[in-house]
Amino acid sequence: MRLQRVITVSVLFVLVLFALALPALAQDLPPLPGEEVIGDLSAPRGLAFDADGNLIVAVAGSGGEQEMVAPGPEGETNYRVGLTGSVLSMAADGTVNTLLQGIASYASPMETTGVYRAIPHDGSLWLLYTTGGPFNPFTNTIVELDMATGFPIRTFSPWQFEVANNPDGNEIDSNVTDLAWTADGTMLISDAGANSLFSWTEADGLALVATWPDNSVPTSVEIADNGDIYVGFLGAGLAPGAGKVERWSNGELAETFGGLNAVSDILVDGDTVYAVELVRFGEQGPGPGGVIMLTADGPTPVVDGLLAPFGIAKGPDGALYVSYGTIAFGPGMPAGVVKIDMDM
Repeated sequence: MRLQRVITVSVLFVLVLFALALPALAQDLPPLPGEEVIGDLSAPRGLAFDADGNLIVAVAGSGGEQEMVAPGPEGETNYRVGLTGSVLSMAADGTVNTLLQGIASYASPMETTGVYRAIPHDGSLWLLYTTGGPFNPFTNTIVELDMATGFPIRTFSPWQFEVANNPDGNEIDSNVTDLAWTADGTMLISDAGANSLFSWTEADGLALVATWPDNSVPTSVEIADNGDIYVGFLGAGLAPGAGKVERWSNGELAETFGGLNAVSDILVDGDTVYAVELVRFGEQGPGPGGVIMLTADGPTPVVDGLLAPFGIAKGPDGALYVSYGTIAFGPGMPAGVVKIDMDM
């Protein structure tokens, strides 16, 4: 199941309730946790640090002036399309530069899609691009760029594998959400649309590692120092408590951290595992999300009170960086990146 479709269709009622609650909620929201280091962004998504300690931020954008109506399984979707997506770089001194700009951005009534993650690795910048818009040559693709020149090296997508194999047995769909690399250089790819984890090497191409026919919606993948694989899940239907993080060891499921809410990203830092919850559910319904730390004893809150947080990364300074405002539940909703000092 496509991550975007989960958000915009299956849980439309949740987001409508959240949007209706915003006027009252905005007055009661606590100050942003930590320090806002980048503000005034439009749909910030994945975060990563490069080898020089620069923070790389994928920004889906705000759509544009061009109107488009796209047919789909659940009916037509109206988009405002423009070239407002970008990838930003923030240096250690706080200086922000634009690495890439003019990336296609598709704004629907409930979400903006476009560039999803920008991940530096071994001299390359890997872009994950996802959008609900039709006839876009970069829809649900993985693009490798030369970090020094910005020129493309390769582009590929799990779409044809999904069409040929449909590993989860559900609708034909592909929506790449994250990348990680094993010690031998094999790339792992989480695909929320295919509900699968793939491996890829230049020699062997794509291969299936695991699949989840229950529409768990894998959003993120991380590899621990010992080679264990962690996968984060939004959860079937974005239902309360349906989110989870799984740990796989030697090809077998070894541990599940369940009962979580809408996990959009994870971070493995030594023996510590962090998870970002896009939204949290309480007695009054959906509310702001945050970051939790996972142990065998259960989740421990680390950051609370963030509206629609999405990506997480740890900086060279030891602080956690979290993007928020990834979905605009209401006009003028703030969005940016906050720094959380873990020594405080």
